[in-house]
Amino acid sequence: MIDTRLMGGFLAFTLALGACSTSSDEPLATAGDQQQTAVTEATPPATEASAPETAGTASALLGTNDTAGDLLVGPDGRSLYGFTNDSAAASTCYGGCAEAWPPVIVDEDWTIGPGLDLGIFATTTRDDGQLQLVAGKWPLYYYAGDAVPGDINGQGSGDVWFLVEPAGSLITEPAPDGGGGAEEADARSDDPVVTSTETGLGAALVDSAGMTLYGFTEDVDGVPSCYEACAEAWPPVIVDELPADLDPAVFSVAERDDGTSQLVAGKWPLYRFAGDAAAGDINGQGSGGVWFVATPDGSLITDDNGSDETEDETEDEAGTDGY
Repeated sequence: MIDTRLMGGFLAFTLALGACSTSSDEPLATAGDQQQTAVTEATPPATEASAPETAGTASALLGTNDTAGDLLVGPDGRSLYGFTNDSAAASTCYGGCAEAWPPVIVDEDWTIGPGLDLGIFATTTRDDGQLQLVAGKWPLYYYAGDAVPGDINGQGSGDVWFLVEPAGSLITEPAPDGGGGAEEADARSDDPVVTSTETGLGAALVDSAGMTLYGFTEDVDGVPSCYEACAEAWPPVIVDELPADLDPAVFSVAERDDGTSQLVAGKWPLYRFAGDAAAGDINGQGSGGVWFVATPDGSLITDDNGSDETEDETEDEAGTDGY
């Protein structure tokens, strides 16, 4: 006689085995296969990579000039310059220098234009934390005396400011005819004639070319204190001696550190501003709170209404930082 308990166990085992089988010929998925399937379903199909989008306007572009040839220009087409007093790709142009030669400031997403090699460009951090664009080893600047695209008035200025060619080196050929900047100012300084003219601020002293003359309130007791980068932005009026046609009650001369003589009106050594591109410009007025247009009586114009400063006001302003 068949043991029914044994038969029941055999049937139960057969049914369980049938439940574990499938009608498919595919092998059973392992745990690793299931994990790979989940990853595949979560990851979209790969597509062809595209170039990253450029952010913002290019900070430096490839330009050309009939005289200088290919050169770097800013997004508005104005020429870019390097300063030979800069070293190790760090800027030394601040204060009044940076007003005459504004640095090319960029953000972290800066780009350059087509035809230029990205590898030669970098940035340097200025004292105020802003980023300045560098080409080769030269931090880049505009020149305040360039009014429109194509101007290269700063070329050769002071023999330290030069245009920058696309590979990041300086274009050191002499300034073209009609160029401005400190070289032109130096040539003018050989002519001792000083006259006056009417400006929007009132009567002002000008040189023989009609360029406005300024005083610096940090000069104390008629002693010049503007040198190096300051003097690049504010070229002093150099004379051999006091011109005979000037009133000695108003005008005198002061000796500079290099032994040259600077013309003085009242108690103010006189300077031009490199950012004035044409006769009659008064772009330097009020610069840094320490530069003001000089008047024929030897005082300075310290407000937009043309009012002359008083001696007390001048003494209060002396010591103000910046040039």
